Amino acid sequence: MVTERNSGSFTNSIRTFFSNYLTGFGTTITLRKITKIYDNMDREIGFTTTESTIKADVQFVTKKDLQLLNLGIVEIGDGLLFVEHDADISLKDEIVINSVKWRIVTQIEGELIGGELVFLGYLIRKSEYFDTQSP
Repeated sequence: MVTERNSGSFTNSIRTFFSNYLTGFGTTITLRKITKIYDNMDREIGFTTTESTIKADVQFVTKKDLQLLNLGIVEIGDGLLFVEHDADISLKDEIVINSVKWRIVTQIEGELIGGELVFLGYLIRKSEYFDTQSP
């Protein structure tokens, strides 16, 4: 009988579990990366966007959450976005969930196991709260 051994750290097992969870139960979202364009005098002259799709776990904040948690900057209707540890997401990027635009507001604490990051967490807010003319 062959014994199957797990090579690598315990963190890799949890990352694989989280990835499988996203594959089975996660939401497919569109990530819009916003890149500012500057002229040769370092003045902002515009921006470009690139889109990609990723799997994520999205949890929306309810009134009950605010009663139980003292998070400070979170409002009813905001969301918490959880993605894999190596996702390329920056603050103020936009995501689209079911045709609704959301903006990445801030990064929240991700899960650390043995000093290694397992997943990333972000606070998201509907884009209507922001000036949509410029990122």
